[in-house]
Amino acid sequence: MCICSGSLFLPLINLKISLSFIWKGDNMQELDFITIGNNIQHRRNALGITQEQIADKLDVNPSHISNIECGRSHPSLTALIAIANCLECSVDIFISNEYSFNPTEIESPIDKRLQKKLTLCSDDKKEKILKIIEIL
Repeated sequence: MCICSGSLFLPLINLKISLSFIWKGDNMQELDFITIGNNIQHRRNALGITQEQIADKLDVNPSHISNIECGRSHPSLTALIAIANCLECSVDIFISNEYSFNPTEIESPIDKRLQKKLTLCSDDKKEKILKIIEIL
């Protein structure tokens, strides 16, 4: 995939975008990389995938994945997308707590909690949960 800029084509893999700061209200604040890393770890564990498996797919050292999950390393947008692809989810699962607005004001708090928990579940667990809900 390439990004076109006039007659210059840059591979997306070489595009580095800093995710260190976001706007919250009138102020720009640093992202909570510890929470982002925890969200990555929860999704990875829910799928039964090891750090080594992700590292192999991304061609990085497993310690880099560990550092991301612990919040010691600040992944680029490109890295977050690659991790999300490995974990078959949207980057939004990792960074949704960073928004300063509420895009789903219609949903009740319990809907939000359920949705967050479901995104971390494997398809097998989701099927079991769906069956339980249908019985109720």
